[in-house]
Amino acid sequence: MRTYTNNLMTANGLMVGAAYGRGHTVRHAKGGARIGKRVKNVALFFAAPFIGLAYLLAFPVIGFALLLWMAAKAVMKNDKARPVALALAAPFIGLAFVTVGPIAGLGALVWFGANALLKL
Repeated sequence: MRTYTNNLMTANGLMVGAAYGRGHTVRHAKGGARIGKRVKNVALFFAAPFIGLAYLLAFPVIGFALLLWMAAKAVMKNDKARPVALALAAPFIGLAFVTVGPIAGLGALVWFGANALLKL
């Protein structure tokens, strides 16, 4: 393997793996491509702490939801525990419907109203 690597380095230059050897050079268009790439990198640099914070806040919620999902699947397989679990879950399901229902209804009203206005 070492001989193969030495032969590659002597034939193509020292930085073959980094695409800097002969025949592997990448030429960029002047101006626009470099500026766009730099702007993107600067934007990602400043957005990185907020993206990390979003992940930090989301992981416990996602983990707890996954734990509840697995527990609910296990309980639903048990014939004796299923009615008890459904009775305990009913108030929370009702609360979810009461909370989300008006928002979904308002969204549907806006959707149909916008469609009716756009057809005129």
